[in-house]
Amino acid sequence: MKYNKKHYKSPHGIFDGGIDTVTGVIDCKGDRFGFISCEGGDVFISGNNLCGARHGDTVRALITSDRPAREGGRRREGRVIEIAEKNPMGIVATVVYRDNDFFALPDDRHYGEKLEIVSLNGASEHDKVVIELVQTSKDDKAKVVSVLGRFDEIGIDVKSVIASHNLRTEFPSDVIAQADGYGDKIDEREATAPYRRDYRDRIIFTIDGSDSKDFDDAVSIEKTDDGYVLGVYIADVAQYVTDKSPLDREALLRGTSVYLADRVIPMLPETLSNGLCSLNEGEDRLVLAAIIRLDERGNRTGAEITEGVIRSSARLTYTGVQAILDGDEKLREKFAAVVPSLEMMKELALKRMRLRKARGSIDFDLTESEIKFDEFGRVVDIAKKQRLLSMQIIEEFMILANCAVAEKFNRIGKMPFVYRVHERPSAEKIDALNDYLEAVGAMGCSCPICPVPSQVAGLLEKVPEDISAAVAKVTLRAMQKADYQPINKGHFGLAEEFYCHFTSPIRRYPDLAIHRIIKAYLRGGFKAVTKYRDFADVAAKKSSKAERIAQDCERKVDDYKKAEYLSHHIGEAYSGTISSVTDFGFFVELENSAEGLVRMNSLPPAAKFDPKRMCISCGRAAFRLGDKVNIIVEKVEGDRVDFLLN
Repeated sequence: MKYNKKHYKSPHGIFDGGIDTVTGVIDCKGDRFGFISCEGGDVFISGNNLCGARHGDTVRALITSDRPAREGGRRREGRVIEIAEKNPMGIVATVVYRDNDFFALPDDRHYGEKLEIVSLNGASEHDKVVIELVQTSKDDKAKVVSVLGRFDEIGIDVKSVIASHNLRTEFPSDVIAQADGYGDKIDEREATAPYRRDYRDRIIFTIDGSDSKDFDDAVSIEKTDDGYVLGVYIADVAQYVTDKSPLDREALLRGTSVYLADRVIPMLPETLSNGLCSLNEGEDRLVLAAIIRLDERGNRTGAEITEGVIRSSARLTYTGVQAILDGDEKLREKFAAVVPSLEMMKELALKRMRLRKARGSIDFDLTESEIKFDEFGRVVDIAKKQRLLSMQIIEEFMILANCAVAEKFNRIGKMPFVYRVHERPSAEKIDALNDYLEAVGAMGCSCPICPVPSQVAGLLEKVPEDISAAVAKVTLRAMQKADYQPINKGHFGLAEEFYCHFTSPIRRYPDLAIHRIIKAYLRGGFKAVTKYRDFADVAAKKSSKAERIAQDCERKVDDYKKAEYLSHHIGEAYSGTISSVTDFGFFVELENSAEGLVRMNSLPPAAKFDPKRMCISCGRAAFRLGDKVNIIVEKVEGDRVDFLLN
């Protein structure tokens, strides 16, 4: 519906500047009402004014009311006048039979709590299904699109997450055909091309997890009279995933590989990701190389980016390298050829860590969990991942390469590129963080409204140890979300002026995008890359969106699997730490990283939430952030876990 600014009048009069509209993603509660979050505050949309919009749609709305609210501030109301983009997410639900009819209970209650089913499409009671909304004159109803399986079968939780996020799990035939068409060996003519440097005489190797199958980075090191020469070699995926080809279109649609607890959904077919592009031991492989020079203190003094060819001399694991560095004689003898390189890498990485810390790089030190399965796909254990020095060595070198590449191509000027950007946190979020720190009793800990990275890093070091993990999570939420942009704005968290993602083109599209641009520049100069200006913008936007979806999927699956583990331990006692306090109860994180809620209604009647001190008082006792408590697992529903105090 179109409105003429000159002739349209709202019931509340004409707004200054003509018609006042906002655009944003709508957060709906079924078809009853919704809110659009946007600059200037949320806009309320009543059910009658949704005009067909549903949760997650990107909409444009006309402001129909802007008046003071009873509780202070302003209340804005509006009516949807355009649905700019439908929510791409799928709606997963469970089929139930009640009152002589079939209903769908959506997993995500934003779509409503119970929807009458108008078409079962072969579904039965207790099936997990994908539905679409059917709008009627009265309310929303559901039509079953596909059946995922029984609600209680092993792995249905992961299937549901994949379906709800519309992840692409199968590759089209033309994509498979292009990937298979390259074979499993590199073209020797390409390997010996005049623009490609031969590094096959160097001691180069990979270091990855023991279960890794795609190796997109390898490293080498040499000691010089004035420092070090570090080689970081990245799979030349752009040589095979050519511009606008079937492989490229599919990779852009996926944006990233998705690493779920029990499986990987790859960005590229395995013939490339685990085969021709993977830097497998003893195989000749094409690469983009970052050859980085550093002085004795570990400061970067220069970098050269070249196309190359390598042959990895060893496939090492993080645990194996850690054992070598810790003095395991058998492993040191087995990998004698690379031990001197590993010792040098440790030396250089420790220097780089000290420099990064001195520069103000922020280390949130958040614990990752590892979920273990039996042969049937059932969760048998949850443990915290170890953060080995061997992992930190590779992490440092990848950061170093990303910085070197970003700076080198930014210095060219007006170069189309995709940067990894982490902007300074907003004053509002820092203000809220300071209120939180005061409420939890972190005396003497606060952050300037416009902080530099070192001030945030210093804050995390000063926080009392008993609440440090919880404060780190809250501080992380106060930060801006990193994303991909075609303009360099630096990386706040790393305290780096220039940053990009260069080191994982097998599993991230932005890395592949800049590889394509770099290769064009190396072969044809600036004129050869001007055509990629629009491409860089598209790649940045789509990659940012794909990353957000992947992260949401990964978190959701982890929550389901942790809940599944605890469902086998109903009634058992654990000790944990209060990780968050709210007006409806407090969350407790167990030693294995699983989390559950102690609900307010399970506490004594005297329990009250104190928002100023961020605690729940209960007579003389109080439950505060960081407190140790004993709990019993009460119940598990889906990904939600309830605890009782023990």
